[in-house]
Order: sequence, then C-alpha cells, then structure tokens
Amino acid sequence: MKYVGITTILLALLISGCSSTNAERLTLDAFQHIDEGGIEEALPLFEDACRKQPENPEYLYNLLYAKLRNMEFESVIEKSGEAFMRHPLYLEFLYLKARAQRELNRTDAAIATYREIARLNPGDVKALAILLSEAATHGLQEEAVYLAQVMLDADPSNMTALKTLAEADPSSWFALVYAYLMKEDPASVQ
Repeated sequence: MKYVGITTILLALLISGCSSTNAERLTLDAFQHIDEGGIEEALPLFEDACRKQPENPEYLYNLLYAKLRNMEFESVIEKSGEAFMRHPLYLEFLYLKARAQRELNRTDAAIATYREIARLNPGDVKALAILLSEAATHGLQEEAVYLAQVMLDADPSNMTALKTLAEADPSSWFALVYAYLMKEDPASVQ
C-alpha cells in the first residue's frame, strides 16, 4: 500500500513536469514561427501552452502579445483586463491593454490605463520611460507630461522627464534646469 502512494505521487510529479516542459517547447516553437513571420501558426501553440499551464502568467502574456501582433485588439483588451485581475503583479497585461486601446484610437481609455500603471508602480522609472515614449510617439502630449512628472517624483534628475517637460513648456523652470544640465541656451529648448 505504501508503494502505491509513492508511485502515485511520483506519477503526478512526472505528469506535471512533462506538462511544464511541453508548454515550454510549445512556446519556443511559437516564437520560432513569429521570427519567421508566421503569427497565425504561433497562436495555436501559445493557446496550447496556456492550456497546459493555465496558472502561469508568462504563457498568457505570450498569447496576448501574439494576438496584439495579429491585430486582435478587442480580444486583447478584454483578456488583458481579465489576466490582470488574476495576476495583479503583472502590469505587463495593462500595458498590452493600453496598446490595444491605442490601436483602436480609444485614446481616453489608453490614457486611463497608462495612468493606472503609473499609479500602481510609480517608482519603476524604466516602465514609466517606456510609457512616456509611447505617449509622446503617438501624440499624447498631455499624458507624456503627466508621466514625466511622475518620473521626476521617483527620480528628480531624470533627463528624459526633464526634457519632456522642458519641451512642453519652454518658459518653465524645467526648461531652465534642463538647459543648465545640458549646457544649452534656455531659448533653444523647444
């Protein structure tokens, strides 16, 4: 009887280990398809990996990222919100949601999502810099200014944030500080 219990435990561990290995293999195969330009071939592999490891947020992120690249924006918005509710430490799901919202020209929703990310993790200057860059690239100047201010709260000497604020208002204190640090004429910051 003792051996049956041990055998059952070992079999369960083996199956769960195989499931993890299979999910990893599927994910690697999916990324290879993406590298070769085959997003359609990658999607079912990511879905299978998620089914094999449903509690692993990385497999779900990979699937949602592939759907974003495949322009399945509505699905990404819905599923990213659900994924974030299940895995609240993975702000990357909110980032995917904001990108999909932006792609659908839902600017107000994208801004609200950006602000949620900044509110949840105001000290992550690297993530804030990515969000600021996205906002500036897509013409969301007001949002870029907001994110720059949040960045300066976390890192008062952040040059990217100072530059963003200086360019937004060339007559501001930020423009003077940025010009001084860059050894430029304050009038040239625009």
